[in-house]
Amino acid sequence: MTAAAVRKLQKDIENVLKKVSEGLEEFEEYWDQAQSAGHGSQRDKLGEELKKCINKLQRFRVQIREWLGQSAVGTSWKDKLEDARKKIESDMQRFKDFERDIKTKAFSTSALVRGDELDMEESEKVRYQDWLGQTIQTLKDQLDQFEADIEMLGKKKSLNGDDKSKLAHCQDLAEKHRWHIKKLEQLLRAVDNDVVEVSDCAVVRDSIDL
Repeated sequence: MTAAAVRKLQKDIENVLKKVSEGLEEFEEYWDQAQSAGHGSQRDKLGEELKKCINKLQRFRVQIREWLGQSAVGTSWKDKLEDARKKIESDMQRFKDFERDIKTKAFSTSALVRGDELDMEESEKVRYQDWLGQTIQTLKDQLDQFEADIEMLGKKKSLNGDDKSKLAHCQDLAEKHRWHIKKLEQLLRAVDNDVVEVSDCAVVRDSIDL
């Protein structure tokens, strides 16, 4: 790599690290607001803002991972990139836990209100609603990563053999995830409306967990 190319690479890394720092600060601001918002529409709105922040950070994470694999990137820069990657992934996990908490409370609120009136079948329904919601969110998180990888690869002027293989793989996985998300969302609505037996969910869960 020429000296000019190295300088350009370092400049690109500096710009991305700066944007990551700004993105992490923005996420932290919304996070603090969400923690003090309690539960309700306001926290849901803040959750949407957190999601936007995470989506941006995930795209930067794709680029960072690519740079970490390049020999042209010096050790000092790799240390900074690795630190940024860890911070992004830490916030990704925080957001994942945040969404799970919201969905868990939403699914269990009606059950808590009725208390002892819940019979075993209704308790099972709430449990599978919770599982379906968490599974759908996990698939969506994975889909976001695939789409970020696809977007990053699509920005390259030319793709080598490995890039083409990775792009095809990500596109295939993204298509499959969209299909599964659609079907699980349909199943969740059916469970909500008592259109399907709760026992049918056990079959679906066993097939997915396997």
